[in-house]
Amino acid sequence: MRVTTVSMIVATAVLAGSAQYRTLNDRFAPPQYTSVEAWTPRAQFLRAHVLASAGLMPMPAKTPLHPVIFDEVKHPDYSVAKVYFESLPGFFVTGNLYRPAGDGPFPAVLSPHGHWTNGRLENSEVTSGPRRAIGLARQGFVVFTHDMIGYGDSRQLTHTFGGRRENLWGLTLGGLQLWNGIRALDFLETLPYVRRDGFGVTGESGGGTQTFLLAAVDDRVAVAAPVNMISLHMQGGCLCENLPGLRLDTTNVEIAATIAPRPLLMVSATGDWTAETLEVEYPAVRSIYALFDAASRVRAVRIDAPHNYNKESREAMYAWMARWLQHEPEDVRRPEPSIAGDRLTDLLVFYGRPLPDGALTPGEITERWIATAKAQIAAGDRAVLADALRHALGSYTSSFSARQPSGVVSGRRIIVLASADPDVEAAFSRARVDVRRVKFTAFDADAASKVTHFETYNRTVASQRVADIVAALRESPSAVLVADGDAALAALLASAVMPVTRAILDVGGFDTSSDAAFLERVYIPGLRRAGDFQTAASMAGAGVTVHDAGDTFRVAGLQIDRRKLAPREIVALAVK
Repeated sequence: MRVTTVSMIVATAVLAGSAQYRTLNDRFAPPQYTSVEAWTPRAQFLRAHVLASAGLMPMPAKTPLHPVIFDEVKHPDYSVAKVYFESLPGFFVTGNLYRPAGDGPFPAVLSPHGHWTNGRLENSEVTSGPRRAIGLARQGFVVFTHDMIGYGDSRQLTHTFGGRRENLWGLTLGGLQLWNGIRALDFLETLPYVRRDGFGVTGESGGGTQTFLLAAVDDRVAVAAPVNMISLHMQGGCLCENLPGLRLDTTNVEIAATIAPRPLLMVSATGDWTAETLEVEYPAVRSIYALFDAASRVRAVRIDAPHNYNKESREAMYAWMARWLQHEPEDVRRPEPSIAGDRLTDLLVFYGRPLPDGALTPGEITERWIATAKAQIAAGDRAVLADALRHALGSYTSSFSARQPSGVVSGRRIIVLASADPDVEAAFSRARVDVRRVKFTAFDADAASKVTHFETYNRTVASQRVADIVAALRESPSAVLVADGDAALAALLASAVMPVTRAILDVGGFDTSSDAAFLERVYIPGLRRAGDFQTAASMAGAGVTVHDAGDTFRVAGLQIDRRKLAPREIVALAVK
């Protein structure tokens, strides 16, 4: 098969269509930045956004791994052992550890896999996890190849794990896999024969997504080689690649570019969605590397093959890892000799044995995650929670609320109104105020239901309400915000993004302790993980009055009236 290498090809911008909702198969324009000063804050934001979308903001505690390495099989030039460790208490990561002969210390490579039938143990001419691990080990690299959740020995959860309640709390399949990748680097750091000056990461397809997400958020990744994944017209088809809110206003190309200036190899194929990498995606990423005078640290190769991680792809990766982790010359070549591999029974971690004591069930994993999240929120850093909330609400930056105060026009108070109560609107019409109704975006449930992984690329009904109220407040800075019902809940969250001088919000007896209430009235993935209304209250300022709160709305720092205010009382508060 033919391998093509390029230095630079000018990309043609491919714009997304005008469809109502974004999808994973839209064509997006390449990112364009003209200076390090323009790119750096965007890259910092994207790294934080990946963490927030994964439910890793605030970062969970790194509890003891309790690693177990056993049943080592020795070969003349490498050995392979079975491994399991706890990325969270009672939740196990499983895989194989390959190491070269000798004492080291050796550079190490983490090797996540794609969505093949046999996962990390898939071994064919199209792709082979064992062959690439053995190939690297024979060349002097320690390699850890681990299971995606629900594959191989990873039995505690299926690869369809999660739901709307879990999403509220930032608990997702993709987020857990990213956390497993972070903990896998922690595991490699514990090995006395491993160098601790940076790791390589390489995986194909869904493992390619894991590669660039991990490299984006963890600076310990010194070299990355995602294979057959970075595209501007297919962002990843599996649930594990589609974290809620992740690609609301970005793409895989922009996320992958956050790796700059660390070395990045983009391996593509003629027979899948990376067929245009040399002409489109690679030039866009290389232009960002060039901002750092680091264009030589990114390279693209295209393999004349279907979707794969075949021998030619592996040989390109071997040379890239050798150049940057073993300090070989730029023209280094590492051909792959014939590799026999090991028996499956010598690789399967739990072959003929039960899961370790203490292994949690899916329900127990969910409840323990939520309990831990609640404890983190109670004791957490308010600034971190505020940042997490901005990301959950729709990729808002901390500087988004900068504005010029102007709450009165021609001597009249401005009221931004999001109320379904005609009596409230009539009461304001009798007062000398300028009422500006919030223009809410219509939600097409039928069209949305046809978008795979809708929440990765689009706002939910509730987060769109927040965005519409934020837009109204930006048009009328320092206006008084009046809202009721579900719009009032969105308005409180909007007040965290665009602080108001005054807001009067009828929350309709909302129960802040009930996940079911959030799911029914204000479903926004990650909202509860970020501290929901309590975090919003700490950001919104002292001018927010909540009424019709009943006994179930429990948020400190707000002016709360348990009774429902009459329209004349609302007007009096708004215009005082």
